[in-house]
Amino acid sequence: MLTTGRSGRQTKEHVCIHYVPRLPFLTILYSTIAKREIDRTLSGIHVDLIHSHIALPWGYVFRRAKSKRVITCHGSDIFPRKNHPVRFFLMSALKHADAVTVPSRWICRYLGKEYGIASTVIPNGVDTKMFRPMTTVPRRDNVVLFVGRFIERKGILDLIEAARSLPEYEFWLVGDPNAEGSVRIPVLRNVKQIGFVGNLTIYYNQATMCAFPSHWENFPIAGLEAMACGKAIIATEPGFSEYIEKGREGILIGPGRVEALVDSIRYLMENEGERRKIEANAREKAALYDWSLVAKQYQTLYRDM
Repeated sequence: MLTTGRSGRQTKEHVCIHYVPRLPFLTILYSTIAKREIDRTLSGIHVDLIHSHIALPWGYVFRRAKSKRVITCHGSDIFPRKNHPVRFFLMSALKHADAVTVPSRWICRYLGKEYGIASTVIPNGVDTKMFRPMTTVPRRDNVVLFVGRFIERKGILDLIEAARSLPEYEFWLVGDPNAEGSVRIPVLRNVKQIGFVGNLTIYYNQATMCAFPSHWENFPIAGLEAMACGKAIIATEPGFSEYIEKGREGILIGPGRVEALVDSIRYLMENEGERRKIEANAREKAALYDWSLVAKQYQTLYRDM
């Protein structure tokens, strides 16, 4: 595994992690004058296949490698402006790849239309042994849980507006409020900032439901985690609609529709029977995306190559 951070290497759970310095202009530098750092790091290692998660920088840096090359596009990496210089590097990386995978059907369509690139859909996954219903954790009857980055694109300010309209419910926000790009969260009596936590499973189980009002997503993992814990969720499309059938495993609304968000929260809070049906369907659907099943799809791709 090659990633940026400190220099050196470490072995963890049978995986050898190689670190190279995080430099400005990663794609250009590691393709030119800093390429010797890559060569030094990987010296003596025989590589059969390179799988780059996001196209840049590594998809471009290794575009001419003799080994087979796979690129997985996760979403935000393929949306530069029409005439932005980064598109040149992005297109070159994608065209040199032996295979391109994406987590969602809508990103697959976008790649084909925008770049003329064929891709294979392999979804993100969830650890259903870790994220599961826990009978030992008491459920709260009035808690809406949000898990994610505190950035505008995640719709967190829309959720705050919903909290203003629903003072009878508590809104718990899990995430790092000091991360880059985070917005300031207004102080409200029914909004609790929990911060970054290590064990999300407990919070999913404590909540009555979860809300993810993102303005756009590719294939969001937080929704799957909540569903694996048997939670009904309110979320936006596209993105969450990759694995939620409207009204079956959750409620889908349009991005930025605060009124619909408020109505959906109130509906699930006041209709426990309907919420219980959605919870059962959610856990069942999440099981289809267990990492063990997703890994087999990647194994098949690697073997075919």
